[in-house]
Amino acid sequence: MTLFWRHGYDAVSLDMLVSEISASRKGLYALWPDKQALFVAALKSYGQMVSSQLLQDLESEDAGLAEFSKFWSRFENAARQPGWSGCLVVRTSAHRIADEPDIAVEIRAFFDRLSSAFENALCGALARGEIAPDPSPQIRARQAFSVAVACSAIGAFEGFTPRIANLIATGRATCGC
Repeated sequence: MTLFWRHGYDAVSLDMLVSEISASRKGLYALWPDKQALFVAALKSYGQMVSSQLLQDLESEDAGLAEFSKFWSRFENAARQPGWSGCLVVRTSAHRIADEPDIAVEIRAFFDRLSSAFENALCGALARGEIAPDPSPQIRARQAFSVAVACSAIGAFEGFTPRIANLIATGRATCGC
């Protein structure tokens, strides 16, 4: 996962994978029939990691603004880490490999989960009177989603910059936190 995230699908060779995983070519092929299958597994692993670190609180039944505030703080903390280069899924979605059906399924699943988590927390915030009903939680969720994707896309080229910090502040404001 880290190799693909750091270098991109095309730049990762089988030799790099063998070295990173500390496995033989035969062992690698025993688990995954080809590089694309390994990449699908890496996308799934990435989705699980992001879900456990960033989305779990937003998906809880009682999620609201406090959980969204934590999300943006965690997101910013991750973006400030040396070498941060955006989101693996966002980067992949702009690559030709995204047209492959098994890759597209993982991208859609990740984006759907992100959108649903945002909407869940904002609906909870509305139900508790933490935000006004206009704009709706659904619109706010789409706006927050767009900000997170923009941060990740720009971060792929710039890393953490004042532009990313400003976008995160915009995401916070969009959500009302």
